[in-house]
Amino acid sequence: MRTRIFFLVLTVMIMFSGLQSCKKSSAIDEKKFIKIYAEMIFMQDTSSLSQRTIKENVLKKYNVSEKDYSSTINFYNDDPERWQQFFDSTIVYIEKLNPNSKKSDVKSLPKRSVLMDKKNL
Repeated sequence: MRTRIFFLVLTVMIMFSGLQSCKKSSAIDEKKFIKIYAEMIFMQDTSSLSQRTIKENVLKKYNVSEKDYSSTINFYNDDPERWQQFFDSTIVYIEKLNPNSKKSDVKSLPKRSVLMDKKNL
């Protein structure tokens, strides 16, 4: 009897951890999601289509369902650091697509913050 309870508890714990790990993964691979996001940005800048139409067209092109897209958004919303890494990767991807674009340069940033100047007054 004791062995049965042990195996029952063990089985429930394994199933629970399996379900938890499913919730923690993104529905769309990050590289594919970066391409989708970048294309949506480009289309918004260059097209007169509505955002909804752009989204539908891009998701169709990459063979991604609305449900998977929403799941991926929720996955990234669970951790803001994940968004930061995603945006950093997206910037790198976009810069690779257009190598002639002017890249941000640390030298062009101000040496001191404007807020720091106001505090010293």
